[in-house]
Amino acid sequence: MKKTFLLILSLIAFSYASKAQTRFGIKGGVNFANTTNSIGGISVSGSSITSFHVGGVLESRLSERVFIQPNLLFSQKGTSIEISGLGSGKDTYSYLELPVNVLYEVADYFTLGGGPYLGYALSAKTTSGGVSQDIEFGAGGMKRLDYGLNFTAGYEVIDGLTISANYSLGLANIADINNVTIKNNVIGISVTKFFGAK
Repeated sequence: MKKTFLLILSLIAFSYASKAQTRFGIKGGVNFANTTNSIGGISVSGSSITSFHVGGVLESRLSERVFIQPNLLFSQKGTSIEISGLGSGKDTYSYLELPVNVLYEVADYFTLGGGPYLGYALSAKTTSGGVSQDIEFGAGGMKRLDYGLNFTAGYEVIDGLTISANYSLGLANIADINNVTIKNNVIGISVTKFFGAK
């Protein structure tokens, strides 16, 4: 966890130390979020929920075709689980998230890349039978910290307007319950409007 956080800070610091050309963007899009779950080593499958992300992006050119792109996002994640005899339940987690991607321009205006992400849960709710309640943080509930890897592809359709897709693979167990493992995974589609020269 500490190594991931230090790597994120190092990548951001390097982008500024290099005095690279930087542009700012506003980003928003849809999340198709789910979790991988196990209880006592037995997998429990869930269904994806549709949520959203929104925030800001910095993009710095490190070389002719290499960019570093830190994001600061509000991002909702979670899952929907069908429990036999009890109906379905939906969990929604709201994160402040910092993904830092290194991008390579494989062709004009088309980039591929990835990098680490670090997330901090602002809130968590569970809904069942139309009734919503908060999920507690700490022992017997959830952990606030999430981290993992992000993979992304993007295309700048017109100057300053980029459409991208990403997959976030959670590596942290966000459950603070004995013998329970919950990890986030998200497919996201985003539109980003950049300001400034590339």
